[in-house]
Amino acid sequence: MITGRSLTSASHIDRSKTDFYPTPPQATLALLGWLIRENAISKTETVWEPACGQGHISEVIKQFGINAYSTDKYDDSYSPELLDFLTVGENPAESDWIITNPPFSEAEGFIRKSLEFGIPFAMLLKSQYWHSSRRRKLFEETSPSAVLPLTWRPDFLFGARGGSPTMEVQWTVWGVGGSNTRYEPLAKPAVGVAGVGMG
Repeated sequence: MITGRSLTSASHIDRSKTDFYPTPPQATLALLGWLIRENAISKTETVWEPACGQGHISEVIKQFGINAYSTDKYDDSYSPELLDFLTVGENPAESDWIITNPPFSEAEGFIRKSLEFGIPFAMLLKSQYWHSSRRRKLFEETSPSAVLPLTWRPDFLFGARGGSPTMEVQWTVWGVGGSNTRYEPLAKPAVGVAGVGMG
């Protein structure tokens, strides 16, 4: 999902060397639950997942009955459509939302590119992402709507290496609500998609 050519036969552990960390379903469930409670998203809308990897985020979005448009720059991805998000010139599916777990080293590029499309978007970032003077400027320039830290550590390796997960992450959301940034920790979902109503 980030550097070099496509890794056609790579495992997800191999791909982690290129910033590929598939998103555990509960992380996406927590975000969608929050967006639904805020009346920020509906079944009539289309969500663009521009770094779809193996489709972990896209599949959860679809389970909510929301249309997911999935692209990636690598040809071993879930999507048959190869697209480099950072160089695309338009919103190809006229999507209403962008939701993704961007490659960490290109997260700022993904944020700035998403702003160009003028639609709401959410990025899954490391919890310490905003803990630097350089990113403070980005934060002030882009005015996020909400910072939503997860109150658990998702297992991005899906148990492949054993032990307890160590990475703490948060969703940052743009284009929802007022001008002030909300800070709201998200609880780990206790139920699956069927237990979260769309209203």
